[in-house]
Amino acid sequence: MQGPTRIAYAAGRHASVALVGATAAVALMYAATPFLITPIAERYGVSEGAVGAVSVAQVGAFAVANFLLPRLLTPNGRLLRVFAAVLLVLNVVSALPSMYAVLVAIRLFAGFAAGGMTWLAWTSAMQERTSMAAVASTGPVTALVGAPLLALAAGSSDRAVYLLLAVMTVPAVLLTAKVTGERRTRGLVSRSRSNRILLFALATTTLFGSALFINETLVARDLHGLTGMAASVGYSLNAAGGLLGARLSARHRYPGWAILLIAPGAVMTVLGPPALFYVGMAWWGFMFWLAIPGVLQMLSDRSLSPSERAGDAQGLMAIGRSIGPILGGAFVDVGSLVGLGVVAATGLAVSGGMVIGVQEGREHLPPTDPRTA
Repeated sequence: MQGPTRIAYAAGRHASVALVGATAAVALMYAATPFLITPIAERYGVSEGAVGAVSVAQVGAFAVANFLLPRLLTPNGRLLRVFAAVLLVLNVVSALPSMYAVLVAIRLFAGFAAGGMTWLAWTSAMQERTSMAAVASTGPVTALVGAPLLALAAGSSDRAVYLLLAVMTVPAVLLTAKVTGERRTRGLVSRSRSNRILLFALATTTLFGSALFINETLVARDLHGLTGMAASVGYSLNAAGGLLGARLSARHRYPGWAILLIAPGAVMTVLGPPALFYVGMAWWGFMFWLAIPGVLQMLSDRSLSPSERAGDAQGLMAIGRSIGPILGGAFVDVGSLVGLGVVAATGLAVSGGMVIGVQEGREHLPPTDPRTA
């Protein structure tokens, strides 16, 4: 669920195959994170909590790319193919190292390449007001189909997972997409204070959400006695719920409440019988995808141009996701998965409250917004 968010809205309503391929490649890369924890720990002889360093490096570089690239480069389709080619090579190379530190370094550069793809995809998506919810299904569909494949590959080794990710990147390398836009300048940024709150809320949502979500395979194993394949069913249900939520998001007007209502789903995954684990995962995906398009639309409404905050939103969400594994790893290493679930649910509820506060406020939209004319 967390991973696909980064580029779920990457293309317009009539998205090119290349943009959809890029969306799916990065979505699957982040969907693979929970399934890689145990294989990496076993292969390199590190604790499962310490494996979070891979995610921290990957997502941290992702954030840097989304902050830096819009200020340095003009978006175009050729850049998308370049970043996709780099990501493909790095996915293949990730199957080779024998030292854990080398793997972390490789995933650092992979995260930067994925961030470049995401920035370009978002730039395309946010230029069309009605496109976000229409294309939001790409991420959940990728996770829905990919979860069982990732579980099977992870049952072999982390090498098999990285090779699967490499294959998934091929369409984005071979195909061409039309991407247009302008290089980010200071004069194109609105002064909306509400946008700052919304960006912070998105970062907080991904921080607490990722802290628990990437460890749900451990929750399934240690708290519910489920196998890796059984845990993958939970991720598939999460994606199925997300697909439904994405389809309904265009008609949903209260994204803050949807984020707040993720919290019960998070708690259900760590408490009660295994059945509640599956219910909680499905509910989590549904509410998350119901909420995020609305928050992004709120950002767009309060900006001077629709794609003004595309890079900032993705960068700050990535920062949250880079800190989340550190928080989650600390709970994992002390054996407190239930405590992690309660803390994550509390943080998600606070994030939802921030968005509700902005929506209930009375800040005027920018004078360039067509609805204020």
